[in-house]
Amino acid sequence: MDNIFTVWLARDSKVEHFVALKILRADCYGGPREIFKKEMLLKISKVSENHDHQGCDYISHLLDHFKHQGPNGEHVCFAFDVLRSHLDSQAAKYEDGRIPVAMVKTITRQLLLRLDFLHRECGIIHTDIKPANILFELENPMQDISCYLSETSPRVDNQSGHAKPLREVIRTPLVSHMKHPHIRIIDFGVASWESNHLSDVIQSPALRAPEVTIGAPWDSAVDIWSLGCLVVEFVQGIVLFSSEASEKGSWTADDDRLARMIEILGPFPTEFLKRGKHTAGFFDKHGNLRRIPNLKATSLERLLNGTEKPFLKPDDMPEAEMPVFLDFLRGMLSIDPKNRKSAAELLQHNWLKTEHCP
Repeated sequence: MDNIFTVWLARDSKVEHFVALKILRADCYGGPREIFKKEMLLKISKVSENHDHQGCDYISHLLDHFKHQGPNGEHVCFAFDVLRSHLDSQAAKYEDGRIPVAMVKTITRQLLLRLDFLHRECGIIHTDIKPANILFELENPMQDISCYLSETSPRVDNQSGHAKPLREVIRTPLVSHMKHPHIRIIDFGVASWESNHLSDVIQSPALRAPEVTIGAPWDSAVDIWSLGCLVVEFVQGIVLFSSEASEKGSWTADDDRLARMIEILGPFPTEFLKRGKHTAGFFDKHGNLRRIPNLKATSLERLLNGTEKPFLKPDDMPEAEMPVFLDFLRGMLSIDPKNRKSAAELLQHNWLKTEHCP
């Protein structure tokens, strides 16, 4: 589903308001690549209209939608608020990719509020929680955009022989320098209904829940798993379950990712493995990986509270806080989704109950 849309900065001439105009490819509706982004966004907007759930504030709401006839067919277009850059670009500004812990708490709390709203009130599973889909709001939209446009000359790329706008992103200060950082979740192009899964091909590989890999039934807990992986990444600067296939073809990237999960979190429960339609392709009858037999056990604690980089405890996390943080993570990174905490439960966790959270 790559490159199925472009996003343009536009101005609504009726209300003199800047918007981000997202234009989908003509084959996204009524063609072989059909998605259901519009239906998801309209559902969210409808539920939000008469709801005071805090999670409404952390979703990029649909301002308007229409169709445009172009040379390649009819395009579905969406108008959203203009936002800043995403979390990946923020992490890159900090040493070793570690975002300050206080800011991670604030962001995590906002994400959980959003997930609670989506899961419980809308019946929607995002299925693609990742840094590129978490953007920051502009604190003063009209002022920030007007200033940006006045400072940025129009530029075109003529190398291809065709003049076209170059990619631009409105500058974003360090999250630790923002008075009131406020995130928005975007992109519902691969989202699913809780009651009707639109696809079983979900989540970025490094953030993919184990039940998805082994072909077991899945639900909103897949979003919680992805968030758990991201919290580790933002606090420690490591991708917890990165994976790659062996050079000689002895194992696949999926095998490698499952091996890392076992090394860090322990063996997969037998009853959980029984629910996977692809289990036999990865595990033998004793619950051991078929293609990677020799594993090196470690733990979340060693990765987050170790003695050498990149596993050193964050300087801005007190020693007494580490056990509380580990307990918070284990509530999200349980192998069996039945044992993962819901977003509502995680919002009550002691790790988030500090003066840093709004």
